[in-house]
Amino acid sequence: MEIYFEKENIYTQDSKGELMITIMSSLAQEESRSISENVTWGQRKRMADGKVTMPYGRFLGYRKGEEGLPEIVPEEAEVVRMIYKSFMEGMSPYKIAKMLMKMHILTPAGNENWHASTIKSILTNEKYKGSALLQKKFTVDFLTKKQKVNEGEVPQYFIEDSHPPIIDPQEFELVQAEIARRKEIGRVYSSINIFSTKLVCSCCGGFFGSKVWHSTSKYKRTIWQCNHKFQNGEKCSTPHLYEAEIKKRFIEVCERVAADRNDFIASCQQIVEMLSDTAAIDRKIEEQYIYLNGLASAMQQFIRENAMHPQGKDFYKKRMAEYDKQKAAVESRLKDLQSQKAARLSRKELLDGLVKVLEENGILIDKFDERL
Repeated sequence: MEIYFEKENIYTQDSKGELMITIMSSLAQEESRSISENVTWGQRKRMADGKVTMPYGRFLGYRKGEEGLPEIVPEEAEVVRMIYKSFMEGMSPYKIAKMLMKMHILTPAGNENWHASTIKSILTNEKYKGSALLQKKFTVDFLTKKQKVNEGEVPQYFIEDSHPPIIDPQEFELVQAEIARRKEIGRVYSSINIFSTKLVCSCCGGFFGSKVWHSTSKYKRTIWQCNHKFQNGEKCSTPHLYEAEIKKRFIEVCERVAADRNDFIASCQQIVEMLSDTAAIDRKIEEQYIYLNGLASAMQQFIRENAMHPQGKDFYKKRMAEYDKQKAAVESRLKDLQSQKAARLSRKELLDGLVKVLEENGILIDKFDERL
């Protein structure tokens, strides 16, 4: 089928027409590339100058204020604070999403249905602490507009105190530590019951889980026992526990602590100071980053030299395999160090909370307090 372009006087089935279409499409493509590069340059210039932009239509807690700067929306900010508070009190992103739907609170996009992924995004977005990491993603192809997560291919810009925070920076970092702690626990973590992932087996180190005995009879009872009790062929020596007994023991511990509150607080504060000192871990993390950057620079230099003076396909593959192996080892060490730091900060947070309760209210109770 032939197409005739009146303005350009081109017939598609004509040989000259085909040539003209090819030339014009090439020119159009280059024009599109030029426009894309100019737009990208402008955006990166804004980032380098520390100018922060947000997708306000889908961003909970902020709106575009004067001079284009982010401005806090008070009622939405309260929802963000409630999400962070609920998470630190033990709720999972899924349960927080259910809670918000029950309260008829709309999502950042104005929808009724919340998803756990939306909650996770809010909990990990550094913009809520008043900072901004710019160019997390970049456009790979100017024609398809396909985007990719930035893994060092293009510069990133981290701007501190770029706008008013909704969440205190320290609280934000503690939430990141708690996310890391739960991730380390893995699928075992649960927020269904107050005792989930709180009771640890002294025999094997596994968590206690709830089990229902005689579920179909009048003798139905809920007990807690080690999840690994009958695994690996060796039975754990720890006994099962009834929930009423756990609560009774908790009250007894609170009574003992209350009787010696000052010494207990002093001991907790000493441990908090010890856990807060992450300088040694930070130095090791920095050393790994320096080594990783040096490794990347060495490989870039090798690639440039090989492009100018090719040294053979097999040699190139061998060098790249060595680089990938070294990079993977460094990234694994980094992950371990970051997990250690997160675990320390998470334990610090728990003790900080306990000390605060002890100093303000005490913990002398006559009945089980779930929040405590």
